[in-house]
Amino acid sequence: RYCPNPPWPCASLRYASTATATDLPNHRPLPSITHQSRHSEWRCTPEEPYHQPRMSPNNTDNSNTSSTGKEDESRTTILAPGIVESRNYNATNKSQISSEIQAFISGTDGNGATLSFQSEFRTFFTIWMFITRLPSPSWIDLHPGFLMRGMSYFPIVGSVLGAMYAIVFDCLRISVGLPATVAAAVAISFGLNITGCFHEDGLADSADGMGGGWSKSQVLKIMTDSRVGTYGCAALSIFLFAKLQLLGSLGTSQWKLDFYNGGSLGAGPAVLVAQTLSRLSAPYLIRTRDYIPEAGPKSPFYAFMIEAKHLVSWSRVLFAAVYCFGLSAMLYGQVFATVLILSVLVLAHLAGNKGDYILGGVMGDFLGGTICICEILVLILIVGRDSIVETYQVAVDTISSLDGSERFSNFLQKMVALYSSDRLRPLCHFLFLMVALKTWCNFVGPPDMYNREDGKDKNANEEKKD
Repeated sequence: RYCPNPPWPCASLRYASTATATDLPNHRPLPSITHQSRHSEWRCTPEEPYHQPRMSPNNTDNSNTSSTGKEDESRTTILAPGIVESRNYNATNKSQISSEIQAFISGTDGNGATLSFQSEFRTFFTIWMFITRLPSPSWIDLHPGFLMRGMSYFPIVGSVLGAMYAIVFDCLRISVGLPATVAAAVAISFGLNITGCFHEDGLADSADGMGGGWSKSQVLKIMTDSRVGTYGCAALSIFLFAKLQLLGSLGTSQWKLDFYNGGSLGAGPAVLVAQTLSRLSAPYLIRTRDYIPEAGPKSPFYAFMIEAKHLVSWSRVLFAAVYCFGLSAMLYGQVFATVLILSVLVLAHLAGNKGDYILGGVMGDFLGGTICICEILVLILIVGRDSIVETYQVAVDTISSLDGSERFSNFLQKMVALYSSDRLRPLCHFLFLMVALKTWCNFVGPPDMYNREDGKDKNANEEKKD
């Protein structure tokens, strides 16, 4: 926020901001301007360009400005310059909880983070503010602690967004009579506008970094670059085209709520479930992986999240998973809901392994990219559900058709029997290709990611000596 005559900085900054007057471009002194917040006065003068009362972390004013002698409270949380930047960078063990995190969890820092309706309300709308462009209550600020603890509400916000997209699709498809693909295109555009391409930005940045980076430092540098490269453009194009075709192939929505058997069909239920389940990957990855420090303009804010796994407890991850299962079972039945959730968790786990190998953990852009991939996975499973079940049944029948002497024969004989099926032969080709590529990369591929980083540092030191 700025004073009435920009670029003068207003002292009423949100919690996440760490800027001072000297940090802002084109700073110049202006006449004395007084700002009145709820209970405290802020004064900006040419001699003292950025003045703020001494504030404690719990939003209270330590200066005795009240005639009653009580501590005044401000609407926003103000920290001294350098406090946010210093968070957790000196931590040697990420399993240890800093005093700041402990105070936040226990609620002793004055932010009201203890388990209560008001606290959970603030947590939910912090997530709402974070991943959508829609307004939140005016007293909600983007506190990183509430943001990380609110990861368990990611699927719920996804359900709200998915319901919006389904309403737009059904209106255009049923009421207006547009083709399913056109209705899907408009619904996708509507969603991109609501979220501001939030997760899609992470997908593009992750594709650029992991596709163009040779070492860990290069990957992180590319991911924090605001420009989009070839890999990012390709990933975004494939993601949007695949999503458009999948939703268009599902056709008109047919809603049927049955917790045991499901029965819903069409693009509406599919986009609702996909938007919900894909966001289950975020709390799971934050809980199970390390959150790495980020470079660039967002680094001071995200520094608080290095110990984020302590804010995203297993009980909150379980809450998110149970919610996802309940919603999916109401639309598609318990069996298929279980398959969808397990598939998302398996893909999230594999993505976490990849993040550990390349980045040393996870970060915001990587989480957004994983959500996009999980969304496509859920839509693929919904679209190909009948074909997948049929393929599985053919494989079972093929193995069961072998007589007693062959059923327990060696692995090669079973593979020959499966390969003889026209339905299973393309699947065998695909699996063989994946095994061959993995084997080739392991034995002939480039050095390990961290060996590359060590070699780069070694060469740099040698060049300095020369």
